[in-house]
Formats: sequence, C-alpha cells, structure tokens
Amino acid sequence: MNAPLVRGWCPGARRPMRSGDGLILRLRVTGGRLASETARAIADVASRYGNGELDLGRRGGLQLRGIRDSDFAAVETELAALGLLDEDVGAEAVRNVAASPLSDLDETAEGDAFALAKELEAAIVADNFLRALPGKFGFSVDDGGRFGLTEVPADVRLRFVRDGVAVSLDGDGRAIRVQPEEAVAVALRLAGAFLDLVSRIDPPPRRMAALVAQTGAEAIFAAAGLVPESLAPVRGSGSAQMIGAFSTHVGVGLTFGRLIADQLLILADIASSDLRLTPFRAVLLPGVPADALPRLAEAGFVTRPSDPLLAVTACPGAPACGSASVETRELARRLAMLKPHAQGTWLHVSGCEKSCASSAPHAVTLVGRDGGLDLVLDGRPTDPARLTGFSPEAAEALLRSGMIEI
Repeated sequence: MNAPLVRGWCPGARRPMRSGDGLILRLRVTGGRLASETARAIADVASRYGNGELDLGRRGGLQLRGIRDSDFAAVETELAALGLLDEDVGAEAVRNVAASPLSDLDETAEGDAFALAKELEAAIVADNFLRALPGKFGFSVDDGGRFGLTEVPADVRLRFVRDGVAVSLDGDGRAIRVQPEEAVAVALRLAGAFLDLVSRIDPPPRRMAALVAQTGAEAIFAAAGLVPESLAPVRGSGSAQMIGAFSTHVGVGLTFGRLIADQLLILADIASSDLRLTPFRAVLLPGVPADALPRLAEAGFVTRPSDPLLAVTACPGAPACGSASVETRELARRLAMLKPHAQGTWLHVSGCEKSCASSAPHAVTLVGRDGGLDLVLDGRPTDPARLTGFSPEAAEALLRSGMIEI
C-alpha cells in the first residue's frame, strides 16, 4: 500500500479537500461564535448539498462533508450570503485562530479572547508577507480563565494574564509579556520571524515546534527583536470540564467530533443566543438551563463529563477517508468501555499515520495500515509500533485480555 497522501494544508470553504465521501469544506468561525440562525442555515446546506455529516475540528472549525462537485459553486454562494466565505483562498488559508469560548461569561477570564482573536485574524489577513505561512500554521488566544487552550494545536500562543498578554511559541516555555493593545503586533513579528528563519533551512520546518527544536527558541525571539521571560506552566482543561450544566452555559460533547445536520438544528433550537464551537469536541450553549440536558442526551450528545467516550479519539476512517484502510469509530466506541473511568484521552484510533484527529501521544494508539492495525504505546501514529498486522478483532481482543497495560 502507498503511504497516505499528506497535503500539508487544511480544507477551507474556498479550497475544499477531496475525501472518500466527497468534498470537505471547513468553515473558520471567528471565536467559535455561531448565531442560531446561521447554525440552522449551515445544517440546511449540509443536508441539501452534502451527506448531512459535520465534524468539529481540533481548532474549532466546522467541516461539511460529502459535498458534491457539481454543487460546490452553489454552496459557496450560500456561504457567502451567510458571511462565512473569505475574500480569497489566501486569506482563508492563514486565518487559523482558536479562541477561548466563554471569555464574556467566565468570571475567571483575564481578558476578552473573542475581541483579540477578531483583531488578530484581521491583522493576519491584511499582512501579505504572512500569506506564505504553511497551511497548518495557527494561533490561539487564551482568555486565562478556566477553559485553557494549552492542549489546542497552535504555533504562536496569546494568553491573557493578570497584567497583560503573554505571547509564546509552541515548543518553548517562555513568553513576551505585553499590554493587550501590543499583543497582535508581537504575534505577527514572531510569525514573520518564523518565515525568515525557515527560508534559510532546507528542507524548511513546517511548524513552530519543529523550528524551535532545530534552531532553539532564542533564535526565533531574537529574529523578532524580542527578549522572552520564563512563565509558570499552565494546565489545559479539555472537554470534560465544559460538559454538563453550569451557571454560564450548558455544554455537550460530540462523539469523535461528529454531529449530523439534525443535531445542529436541535442545538440551534435550544440555544438562547448563540452556539460556541470549541476545539475540544464540545459545543456550548450560553444561558441555557440544565433542564435542556435530557433532550440533548436523547439526541445523541454526550452530556456527562465522566462519559468514557470523551477519553478516546478517532478519525473518520474508511470508507469516509480515502487515506484510511480500516474502520475506526465503531472500534473506538467499543474500546472506550475498557476504561469507563478514564481521566484524559488514553486511546486514539487512526485510519492511517497522518494523525488528523490527534497529533498528541496517547497511552494506546491503533494505526491502520494495509487493512490491519499497528499498536503504538505511549506515542503518536508516526512512532514505531510495538506490534503490527492485527485485525480489528484481534486488536480488540488483545486490549481486552489485559496483556497490554492500558
């Protein structure tokens, strides 16, 4: 079998990506805030032009799946009418900014992540030099509150702190501490320094952490004319801390990040104002009371933070993804029950070695290859396998047997 095709970029609405079930269009929703009426319109588009399936990505982007080639132009027209289409492909490609979802409602937040993310997006798009950033290069804006973004993929991180904003690099524990009005300019200087440095390296690193590992963070900060300071490490939150009923919101999890158009309609109907898409496979409904949870559970959403499905990840797998050679999600659903009280993600089932659903190391990773599964322990899909060539049934039996400590 040939190696899976690694394109090095993410799909958009302007530039879709072909998969096993048709075209994938990813909507980049600023700050993850989606008005109820816009959510209804997206559900309608997904049903009429696609297969009615949507995925919530690791940066909070909402993907429409199964779009037919013949309908792509019509979809673009409708998305443009909804204000969800960027001016051009280049602007869309660089507008990769994840933000804390509840900075306007969370009393522990140190600042307004939505406003800063919106400003950052506009500045990135306006800077023609930054159009050269790799397709997966991204930014995060953390409000410093209870729902941290340290686990969200980002090359340049902005985090509100008590006396300003800390701007840091992925792969390094130091930061530049500035006032909020200076944060965007500093973030862009670091992104520009990345481009300057990788232009001198062959082959050029595609992500900030790889450049940090190769040149050291000092060289990147110096290229931006900045001197960093050490900051205390910050723990991430993850989806479990968002799910259930809270004074600020009701939160639901999406199993493997997937929802169907009818579920999106239910969320829009229940929402009191808007929906908050998160990078944690969760959707938050501000101002919604706890009595909405039974209806949401009946609709197939995860409503308990202790649900074992929150402790596993899986990509779409075969046949939805053309790179995958095995089915993934039903297997992951069965294996989730092996650790019903797991804290954090322990299992990742990947249809190939591309790590689309999760690039983090996990206690157990099953990787599809030539119709079988390889077993990686305490690693990523690209790491060496401990055992190879299992059928899905054999891999499940092995994990159930207790011979592999999970």
